[in-house]
Amino acid sequence: MEDARVITMYLPQFHRVKENDEWWGEGFTEWTAVRKAEPLFKGHYQPREPQGSNYYDLLDKAAMKWQADLMHTYGVDAQCIYHYWFKDGRQILEKPAENLLSWKEIDMPFCFCWANETWARSWSQVANKNVWADTFEESKGKKGNGILLEQEYGGEQQWREHFDYLLAFFRDERYIKKDKKPIFVIYQTKSIPCFGQMMEKWQEWIVREGFPGLYIVAANCGERQKQYADIGLVLAPARALSVHRMVNRGEDDFLFEYGDIWKEILEYCHDGERYAYGGFVGYDDTPRRGKRGAVIAGASPELFRKNMSELIAKNMVCQNNLIFLNAWNEWGEGMYLEPDQCFGFQYLQGIKYAKDNYKNDLEKYQNMDSRKSMERERKRLEEKAYRYETYWRVLDRWLYLKESGRNMAGYLEEKGIHSVAIYGVGMLGEHLLKELQEGNVKVCYGIDAKKDKIKAEIPIYSIYEELPETDAVIVTVPYAFEEIKERLEKKTPYLILSLESLIMDSLPNL
Repeated sequence: MEDARVITMYLPQFHRVKENDEWWGEGFTEWTAVRKAEPLFKGHYQPREPQGSNYYDLLDKAAMKWQADLMHTYGVDAQCIYHYWFKDGRQILEKPAENLLSWKEIDMPFCFCWANETWARSWSQVANKNVWADTFEESKGKKGNGILLEQEYGGEQQWREHFDYLLAFFRDERYIKKDKKPIFVIYQTKSIPCFGQMMEKWQEWIVREGFPGLYIVAANCGERQKQYADIGLVLAPARALSVHRMVNRGEDDFLFEYGDIWKEILEYCHDGERYAYGGFVGYDDTPRRGKRGAVIAGASPELFRKNMSELIAKNMVCQNNLIFLNAWNEWGEGMYLEPDQCFGFQYLQGIKYAKDNYKNDLEKYQNMDSRKSMERERKRLEEKAYRYETYWRVLDRWLYLKESGRNMAGYLEEKGIHSVAIYGVGMLGEHLLKELQEGNVKVCYGIDAKKDKIKAEIPIYSIYEELPETDAVIVTVPYAFEEIKERLEKKTPYLILSLESLIMDSLPNL
């Protein structure tokens, strides 16, 4: 397996934009909230101050060069930069990433996280909103619906415009890849009603551009979206914090223990699912939220490095080497690795320690996860047995068809089908190709997700590519026909046939 890669969430809010001036006051950036923070109880570490009063501006090349040098010194592999793309292609806070794209000399590996939430004021009734600064709203009054920037997804034209914008970043050598696929994180996956259709188009377009695909990391992912993502993502500390709020706290409580939250993070596991498990440095969003915020108290560099080491071990045991950490520079939420006046570089040093020592924790997570692993293995074997059962059923009926002196080529010709494509060029696909070649039905090409690994006498396409014209597509995967049919129908107008049904129809008395 590849080495562990620590990817830190990166906030591009540290520069002035006209919208923030209008909404929150002249000159507002993340630093404004950080500087105005006040302690809410004895021992509350506020306000936070960057080491050397380094209140940087991300439009300054020297600031990004400084960040890139810190990353390489302490073992941070990439920045996951929040990307904001709203209704009709409206953007905000895009300049730091665009500058980085042109500043090739700054060695800052990166990827994007599409923070696909509507921006709204705290009192707005809109769901899934991002509220930047509760504490700066009181003087503004309640005007309109409270929406500042609306998140809508549009149709194929809008998806294409978004994709084309991202493509220049994907092509950059510093944009990180997984299996040569650009990594793209989506923050609120289940909030996208057209997620499947959009991802199919994006995958189709990225293949045309010479990549093997996009590597989609889906946070807050629903059941319907899972099939279009490569891996799910549990961002920290959001889930663990909500668990403790529901189980252990009243609605008015805002103080939590660092050790409790990390314990929840390290013990939580998705049975039978592939997920990346994220971590966090610290958490205190009272600079933005005031008493409506939350404080995770008791953090220390020593606890962080210990928990970070275990988090990497847990992810590696779960066959994931991408470790997403909140955060590089979320100063307004108390999640930052950058040096401050209190701890200096100690949290950054914790990253290097964790990467050097996580192998000492592997056995712990292999043992702790044994029962869950056994359950996952049981489910995997049951699914595999079901698949083999469907293959056996198809082969049994196919042999009966042969013994009766009939074949599928003749049946297809009777139905006026003279050219086909084969979806799934594995064992059944190879036998089907040979049988059809014995008749007058032309097999134009195959479709298979493993196109690069298949050696065949016909052309092989990915489902994301443009598929040449043919009379019908025959699907040889019996256990997933309906799902595959639904995807093909969105791509082509051709008749979609199941191999199993085709065999049955060829022998109506079976």
